[in-house]
Amino acid sequence: MVIEKLMINVFAILIPVLIYGLRAEGSWKIQRSLTMFLFMSGAVLLCLVFSINVGSIQWDLRYIPILLAFLYGGKRAGWGVAAIAVVGRIGQGGDLFLLGVVLIVLTALFYALCVNRFYMLPPKWSRIRYASLILLFPSAIQTFGTLILINNGGQLSQSWLAGWFYILFLVMTVFLVTYLFETLLEKERIVAELVATEKDFTKGELAASIAHEVRNPLTVVKGFVQLLSEDKQHAEYHKLILSELDRAESIIYEFLNSTKPQPNAIFPLNKTVHEVVTLLTPYAHERSIQLTIGICEQAFIDGNENKVKQALMNFVKNGIEASIEGDTVTIQLDQLKDRAQIEINDNGVGMSRQQLKQLGTAYFTTKESGNGIGTMVSIRIVEMMNGMVTYKSKPGIGTKVIISLPVVKENISEG
Repeated sequence: MVIEKLMINVFAILIPVLIYGLRAEGSWKIQRSLTMFLFMSGAVLLCLVFSINVGSIQWDLRYIPILLAFLYGGKRAGWGVAAIAVVGRIGQGGDLFLLGVVLIVLTALFYALCVNRFYMLPPKWSRIRYASLILLFPSAIQTFGTLILINNGGQLSQSWLAGWFYILFLVMTVFLVTYLFETLLEKERIVAELVATEKDFTKGELAASIAHEVRNPLTVVKGFVQLLSEDKQHAEYHKLILSELDRAESIIYEFLNSTKPQPNAIFPLNKTVHEVVTLLTPYAHERSIQLTIGICEQAFIDGNENKVKQALMNFVKNGIEASIEGDTVTIQLDQLKDRAQIEINDNGVGMSRQQLKQLGTAYFTTKESGNGIGTMVSIRIVEMMNGMVTYKSKPGIGTKVIISLPVVKENISEG
């Protein structure tokens, strides 16, 4: 009977994951935070309903839906599911209901403190291991702490064996469920990359076609203008016309090159960050903004250095433009295991939650003049290198941009 109820708990958690898979296929759309809150609230209530009573202790998998809500729905969804779990536990009653409520709240607090680190980890296995670890730690403390608290001196060894089995079952379940979640998200990313690649390919073909057709008449016009340049009376006008034609050809050439895939190479990111700060320091001084920089000794990236520099310059430039006279913009580069993390902080105007949701979309900008294309392209550059851009901002306080990129070992670049 114990195994049967535990399996019902597992299915109560797995069914929402499978339904979420339908959303991942695109059959219906809903905000992820709300999705996880609704699904995991149902799962946590089912876990409480089909809990196992051993003496005065209740055994179930209630902590897994709370964890999943925090990891894949965000802190709002996580705290919402924790609140539902508290209400459900109060409704159950029992001798230890107050202890159960306190443990749910403390566990949710622990998950809320750990969730930011989860977002910075690369998918897939690093996240699965981390999810299992942050479930294991509080579960072990709570399980054995409760057993010691209620022990009357008679059955502690048998209860500890049951506790070890319970914790093992918890870890195995969260490992399985996070594996399924990460697999679904990985599929979403692959589909999104294929769609983006197809769009880029179509845009490239269209751009090449337009550029080719425009360059042909420009070449003809340029040839006739050169023939007419023998007319001394209007020589200065001819020079201006030729100059503008050359500039038009140059723009078209650069546009053509921008649509072609650029080769990747291993380069030191710390050097690139330093160059970006050096290039933008005069721009910052012109606005009476101070740039400060802190970089680690080495962080090597496999990608296109010019594209990365373009993205970083846009992020730093946005921070400068969002600041007012006398403010400071800080750029910090650190290496965290297999990721390089660049933090760009400004204490400028900041952004609201609604503005953050729209950030990175075409034609959305908080500046008086701008179209949002630069930020959109910069985010796309980072994502194409398997990186991630995260924004944290509050109106009137400032904005923090966190750029995370995978690093390679130095000796690879030297070989």
